[in-house]
Amino acid sequence: DILNVGNMISSEWGIRQNPRDIQPLSINVNPSTFEPTYIYSTVEPTTFIDDFSLLSRWQMQVGLRYIF
Repeated sequence: DILNVGNMISSEWGIRQNPRDIQPLSINVNPSTFEPTYIYSTVEPTTFIDDFSLLSRWQMQVGLRYIF
C-alpha cells in the first residue's frame, strides 16, 4: 500500500494545510489609566500553514501473510 501518492511524485504535492488562528483585532490596556486601546491588524496573514508531519509525507506499507 502506498499512502499520499501525490507527495511521492512531487515534494510540493500532497502537503496538508492546517488553518491558522487569526486574530485581526488586539486589545492593549494602559496600566495607569486602565483604558483599552483596540488595534486592528491591516496586514492580510495567510489563512493556512503547511503541516510537515507524517501525514504530509508519502508512506509505504508492506504486508506479509504466513499460513501453516
